[in-house]
Amino acid sequence: MAHVWDAMKKHQAEQAAKAAADPASPVAPVADTIPRASAELPQTPRNAGATALRFPSELVVYHDRGSAAAEEYRALRANLLARYSDGRFCMLVTSAEAGEGKTVTCLNLALALAEHKDRRTVVVDFDLRRGGMANLLGIERSPGVADILRGGSGLDAALRTTPESNLQVLPAGESLPETVGNLLAAPGLGAFLDSLRQIFDCVLLDAPAIGLFPDDTAAIARAAGDALVVVRMHKTHRAAVSRALRLLRAAGARPAGLVLIGRR
Repeated sequence: MAHVWDAMKKHQAEQAAKAAADPASPVAPVADTIPRASAELPQTPRNAGATALRFPSELVVYHDRGSAAAEEYRALRANLLARYSDGRFCMLVTSAEAGEGKTVTCLNLALALAEHKDRRTVVVDFDLRRGGMANLLGIERSPGVADILRGGSGLDAALRTTPESNLQVLPAGESLPETVGNLLAAPGLGAFLDSLRQIFDCVLLDAPAIGLFPDDTAAIARAAGDALVVVRMHKTHRAAVSRALRLLRAAGARPAGLVLIGRR
């Protein structure tokens, strides 16, 4: 990963200039509207030991804590936390195209946030069609998000513990591709995210690439409010990034910045 800080600062400067030139612009500063956490926290997930969760080598914040790449994720963490006066947020993480590294980026950012031991963080796999986070972490895909939205599982049963005591993971769950649109369009999505906001300080939603499944990601972005777009250096086309930002704004989401990562 490279130039995360510069990319986000450049994006913020561009958005500030645009807002100054056009007061009616839909891209507004991120507002601090996330409610305080409930005093009642969920019990330890009952299925936490069903499958041992592993952090693969790509998660450098865990395996190579002193590396330059890990420091870039910490810079991203600092930049995000500075946007919220109480250090709490719900953030969608997407990419313009498939294969940009958004899931690894999302998990590394979550690990960086979890270094603050007084902050509870959850990573949610909202790529309901693919559910790649479960394979990456070596856990069972279900129960997960789709099961909760269908009413077939509770949140406590679906959350997975990790080696970091204040970091939990919620996999995608099982769903048929033709049912995903209805699940994400249901009123229960907003209530589900509200419950996560009440329990966790930082909620990261690993969404599909918006260029691949725009309707899915738009529905999640609308409920989440804020979004990061992962861009791979020398790979992602400028037009694809512009389209991704347009789609997010059209969904009512606020692009918080671009995360520029190095080419593989």
